[in-house]
Amino acid sequence: MSKPTRSPLPAEIRLQQSRERIRLWLTPPDEAPDEEGESSGPALPEQLQAWMRELREHPILSSTFNALQGWWESHPWRPATHLASGLVREALQPLAKKHPLGLVLVAAAIGGSLVWFRPGRGLVKSLLIKGVVSQSVLGLAKQPFVGTLANSVITWMHQLSTPRQQP
Repeated sequence: MSKPTRSPLPAEIRLQQSRERIRLWLTPPDEAPDEEGESSGPALPEQLQAWMRELREHPILSSTFNALQGWWESHPWRPATHLASGLVREALQPLAKKHPLGLVLVAAAIGGSLVWFRPGRGLVKSLLIKGVVSQSVLGLAKQPFVGTLANSVITWMHQLSTPRQQP
């Protein structure tokens, strides 16, 4: 009950099939005419979605996109970004349509104040120092002498905290 073995395809047929796949991938699909008859083209989100669909059809990029999509779906910031995008759409978009120059001036003022006051400067330094200190403490804690010293200090503190019994 053995399967009949297939003879491998000749090199010319494999080459022809490979060229056909490449040709199909490189040729753009026939674009359907707009139902509304607009000649200006689709909006940016639709163009972005079409571009993403084209990239997903690429054999190498499709796995990358799937991995990124899975990562983003499980990312802890995803709900916050969806909430923020909804707030921006509801609050800032009408404001930007009514007062675009005012919104640009407010954004410039906020950016200028961030540059002037540099609030992240102290944060970066403190995080760097905390990282260096924590790595140094962990390195010292792995030493056997420090472990026995820490145990003796803990037992000494425990003895100090327990009340003495009077005879």
